[in-house]
Amino acid sequence: MTAASNIVAVAHGDPTTTSVLIADLFGRPHKNVLQSLDGLIVDGTIDRLDFKPISYFDEMNREQRAYQLSERAALISMPFIGGKKSREGQRVLVDAFLAARDEINRLRRMRASPDWQQARIEGQTARRDETDAIKAFVGYAQSQGSHSAGKYYLAITKATNRALFFVNAAVGKDFRQGLSAQQLAAVAMAERILERSLLESMSAKTYYKDAYRAAAERVRQFATLIGQSVPGKAPAMLEGGK
Repeated sequence: MTAASNIVAVAHGDPTTTSVLIADLFGRPHKNVLQSLDGLIVDGTIDRLDFKPISYFDEMNREQRAYQLSERAALISMPFIGGKKSREGQRVLVDAFLAARDEINRLRRMRASPDWQQARIEGQTARRDETDAIKAFVGYAQSQGSHSAGKYYLAITKATNRALFFVNAAVGKDFRQGLSAQQLAAVAMAERILERSLLESMSAKTYYKDAYRAAAERVRQFATLIGQSVPGKAPAMLEGGK
């Protein structure tokens, strides 16, 4: 069965799931789940605003149709899905939606805080300044013979996220929207450190690979001082050392 944390995603501020995930949860072939959903959509039981046609690739790498479902559509359809794991599937799905709702409400409260809004504004300024420095660094690296310097934009962002946070994979473009005010401040500081390090290295005519390594090391040292944290939860030292 799919892990509970992967059952519900948030799209445009609302929790959603998919017919593929429901089929796995309920232990029913996806084609049968689609048949059930098609019937509910045709007769109007599921409103047209509560679903979205999507596609996915099966184990044979063939594109197949599926549905993205709102919370309302998923809950309405549950009694009609059936399957050998229907009771457990319904329990897990409801719990996943409740947990997603709690997280959405937490994020909304956090983002309404003046401290968070100010940190976000300051972070955007730091990010723009860092991006300008990276742009200059890309040209600098190319002048020294680099053929893939454009990758430094992503490489530097990934290095910063890995240093500051417990993340196992690439993060999405809305990653910062889920960070606390303290974490936003930490990211902004890390970006200032990177910006300063790159500018100093370029001024000193440092070889570009050494310049990148030096900048990444400075961020790692900074992260060691404040401690890594889980996205959405402030680093201990930024909370007063608790």
